[in-house]
Amino acid sequence: MGPDQLDDLLLKGIEAAEKGYIHSAQVFLGQVSEHRKTPELQSYLAYCLAKGQGRIHSAAKICRESIKREPDNSVHYLILGRILLLSGDKGKAIKTLRQGLRASPNPLIIDELKKLGLRKPTVLKSLKRNHPINRILGKIFGALGLR
Repeated sequence: MGPDQLDDLLLKGIEAAEKGYIHSAQVFLGQVSEHRKTPELQSYLAYCLAKGQGRIHSAAKICRESIKREPDNSVHYLILGRILLLSGDKGKAIKTLRQGLRASPNPLIIDELKKLGLRKPTVLKSLKRNHPINRILGKIFGALGLR
């Protein structure tokens, strides 16, 4: 298989993964992985692993290794953020996506953050968002309808 064919398969696999066609993405990306082992390919395969087979922990580990190999590639942060969302860890997912934006601006990361919605400002701005007082006051004000 020639390099042009591999590039086409890689693009088809990435496009399928982005559209949510996980099985098709696994097929295309699997064919490419027989000939190449790039960090970006590994990240997309990890996403397919998490989304298609539910193997979240091993998929996240693969993405973290890809981030170590290419820390300036925001695609790895995007994929890891999506995997963390699948696991239900929204806080870590948001943090990871924001790290990806710092690495390089990526419109897909911006779209993911928009889907998650904006957070309300903290009640006491002098304290950090995760400070217990801010968290308790936020819950109380939310229950009273003051936020």
